[in-house]
Amino acid sequence: MARSMSHRVHLWFAWALVVACTDNDGQRGELTDGGPPLEGPTAASLPPGIFLTDGEAGGTSAGVDDKLDLPAGDDSSSGDDGLGPRGCDKVDFLFVIDNSNSMADEQSSLIASFPGFIAAIENTLEADDYHIMAISTDDGDPGNGDEDCDFQQCICAPAPTCCQDVCDTIFKGTTCNGTPCDQVSIDACEFQYGSGRQFDQYGTRCSIADDRRYMLQSQPDIVSTFACTAGIGAFGSGDERPIQAALAALGDVQNGPGGCNEGFLRDDAILVLVLITDEEDDNIDVGEGSPGEPAAWYEAVVAAKRGVPDAAVVLGLVGDSNLPGGLCPPVWDPDEDGGEAAPRLQSFVQMFSGGVIGSVCSTDYTPFFLEAVSVIDTACDTFVPVG
Repeated sequence: MARSMSHRVHLWFAWALVVACTDNDGQRGELTDGGPPLEGPTAASLPPGIFLTDGEAGGTSAGVDDKLDLPAGDDSSSGDDGLGPRGCDKVDFLFVIDNSNSMADEQSSLIASFPGFIAAIENTLEADDYHIMAISTDDGDPGNGDEDCDFQQCICAPAPTCCQDVCDTIFKGTTCNGTPCDQVSIDACEFQYGSGRQFDQYGTRCSIADDRRYMLQSQPDIVSTFACTAGIGAFGSGDERPIQAALAALGDVQNGPGGCNEGFLRDDAILVLVLITDEEDDNIDVGEGSPGEPAAWYEAVVAAKRGVPDAAVVLGLVGDSNLPGGLCPPVWDPDEDGGEAAPRLQSFVQMFSGGVIGSVCSTDYTPFFLEAVSVIDTACDTFVPVG
């Protein structure tokens, strides 16, 4: 949880690097080929570092996990069981992204894997109505951030919340991340767990249509917009609370009328919850970690989906050194690449029939997301929309 100076990139240099890494149109590099529709995975077919809900590692010889496949001869769309027509037309994707100081590489890997993931989703699922939202694992408190100021201008992170501190200090007459302090206005949503991201780590507003905190499938240049919202940065709190953030994002307050994420979560959509963190979500120390235990977290997600467990798919990119075949080093150092073993988060993911665990230490998240597409497809095939 401690912030190491070796992981604190000088903000002026980082700012220039962000500009240098975009092309002339301001777009980041994209992966394009999502591949053909995928069949249900077996442990033997999975790449190393990916686990089925029974904890079986990729590359082993276990058979098909029956929880991920329909029984032979089942016509999931017939409705003969009296439940009505099955299948999903809508999917709500929630990405919960650790923004602590050790997560810069992992965020880059997530952004790089997204184009292939969304292409595979579009090629495989019949659903054609998506909501996509990214949130951080803290409440926007800039206390763990950094600033670089002279008497004319300041650059700070995490943005935009850091500008409130900067502009209330002796630098009040200057600019913060390019915005004059007298024009800086910080929405209260920026200081709440679970609010969808509207800015990148340096305060540049992401081009989400209609100023929503989540994207629709119709979002222009959805890949670059996701890269902006998922580029949360590594200046957030070392007290990561991914589950607290996720449950807040899915709660009635955030999703109800006037809420920060109003309209994101829909009863008639499959929820795909993606957790990416290199640290366990524990509350052993008083005042740290998400409240409650994995079983209660599971019940809260199910309640958000109106009591239908199969309406949620949960994907966890977490520390896996405690699992056979895990890719993370057995000894975790938050100042170096790796990930803390996360049995509580693993347990939470495994409670869902549509649950897949991947290693946050993998150098490429694309195989994990491509395998997850088949799990999402199965959940869609068997989904009975509420009402």
